[in-house]
This record gives sequence, structure tokens and C-alpha cells, in this order.
Amino acid sequence: MIIINYILICIIFGTTFLAIKFGIVSGVPPLFSAGLRFSLAGILVILYFLSKGEKVSSFIFSKRIMFIGFCLTFMTFSTLYWAEQYITSGLAAVLSATGPMMILLLQLKRSKKRIEKKQFIALLMAFSGVICVCLPGMSQHVTYLWIAACLAVLIGEVFYGFGSVYSKEFLTDFEEVSPFLINAVQMLYGGVFLLIISLLFEKPPIQTLYSWDAVWPILYLVFIGSIGGHGLYTWLLSKTNPVFPSTWLYVSPLIASVLGYFVMDEPIKAIMAIGGVLILVGVFIANWSTFALYRRQGKFLKKEIKEHKEEII
Repeated sequence: MIIINYILICIIFGTTFLAIKFGIVSGVPPLFSAGLRFSLAGILVILYFLSKGEKVSSFIFSKRIMFIGFCLTFMTFSTLYWAEQYITSGLAAVLSATGPMMILLLQLKRSKKRIEKKQFIALLMAFSGVICVCLPGMSQHVTYLWIAACLAVLIGEVFYGFGSVYSKEFLTDFEEVSPFLINAVQMLYGGVFLLIISLLFEKPPIQTLYSWDAVWPILYLVFIGSIGGHGLYTWLLSKTNPVFPSTWLYVSPLIASVLGYFVMDEPIKAIMAIGGVLILVGVFIANWSTFALYRRQGKFLKKEIKEHKEEII
């Protein structure tokens, strides 16, 4: 399930790039769209757990989850959406791909362990692959706003790292609680923060939501991107380590490029194919220890089940 869910989040987040693009083209202000997406997703999942009789009040008012929502949802997406006004989506994808390295460095600093050379080289290989995939769409004039936008994305990824690491710690402390509930509460907080900033600076006109072209990307991002994708990401955080699920940031730009080719007739060049190979090899090597661990556990579980059946017979 860990491998299947990892593949799922890579595919889901790869498709969300396209959905976000469609939403922006429809005229909905980006921060308003992001705020609606996460707020609605959080409310729907919380209502689901309330309908099951789960006690959610202690988590809704948790300062720790509020901080996670501020880092993981608000800071990551507010900086990214703001930056994409001044830099290309390709460059934004490359800068966002620093996320797994940020998480790795934060983890190592907190645990005071030395960095594993093989994993670091593999992450750099995957990062180089992202650059190759996004290179054709990265040509742009350098201005002060361009530099500020690049720095904003990097700052957002630092907060993404903090959010992922603190999420893992919180999920470890509350193993009995569903990761989907924890994710819902942090999304709600992040979404509300985004809506507040949108109302202050974007002053979004409600009539932008009157067309189906504006509504369907938000619905897709609510149910597939946020409830599905971010829910599975939090589940993977609870089951593995923060670096492993975050490597979707390498794979998803590759998926987005392939989808762009089929859906929007965006060109694919040879350097992008080379980048795709680097991404897949780098991610595989970086996560090899995680893959091997759960493969061994799966074999051990199958062996135990087989022996138990033989005892019954």
C-alpha cells in the first residue's frame, strides 16, 4: 500500500499542475482559488469524521496543527502562487523541487546525524532531472521581481520542510488518530489564512465563480488534489519518513509535462526525456532503503500468514 499510495500521489499532484493552470486561465484569483480549495477540503473531511462520531474538537483547536497548516499549506502555496506572477511555471517547479532536500537537511539538523552520501547524490540527480524537464520553459529576463519571486519559492519550501517534519512528529505522538483528520485540520487553517490574505490583497470578485470553467478545477483540486493527494501524503508521512513522500516534487513535473503534451499540445524535447530518466533513477535510488524495508516487511508478513494457515490446517 505504501508503494501504491506513493505512485498515486505522484500522479495526483502531477495532474493538479494542469488543474491549477485551467483555474487561473478562467480568471479566478490564485490565492482565492487556493484558499477555497483547502478550506472546503478541510471542512468536508472534518464533517465526515464528525458524522462517524469522532472527537475532533481537541485537534481543531490544536496550536501544533495550526502551525503545521501555516507552514505546510499557507506558506508553501501563498509564496508559490505569488511567485508564478513573475517567473515561469517551469522555474517554479525546479525551485519547488528543493523541498525534499530542505526536509533532509532539517531532519539531519534535528537528529544531529550525518547526511547519507548515496541519498544526497540521488536527490541531486533527481533535481538535475527536474531542471532538464523544465528547461525549455524557463527562458525569462532577470528583474528584481524575478529574484524576489525565486527567493519566495525557496522560502516557501523551507516552510514546507518544517511543516512535513513537524507533521511527522505530531503523527507519531498521536498514532491512534487518522492522518486524514490531521491533514483536514491543517488544510482548514492553511485555507483560512490564504482566504484572509486574498481578501486583503486580491479583493476577489465572487462573479468569477459563476462559470463552470472556474468551478470544475476547484472541485477537482478539493476532492482529488487536497482530500485525496494531501490526505495520502499525510498518511505516507505517518507510515514512513518525511523525505520519502516529498520526492513527489521530482516526479510530478515529469507527469505534468507528459499531460501538457497530450492535453494542451505542449512540446516535449529530447532534454526533457533525459531529465525524465534522471528523475526516475534518482528517486528510485534515494528511496531504495524505504522500498527495501517495506518489501522485507511484506515478505515477512506473507510468511507469517502462511505459517499460521499451516498451523490451522
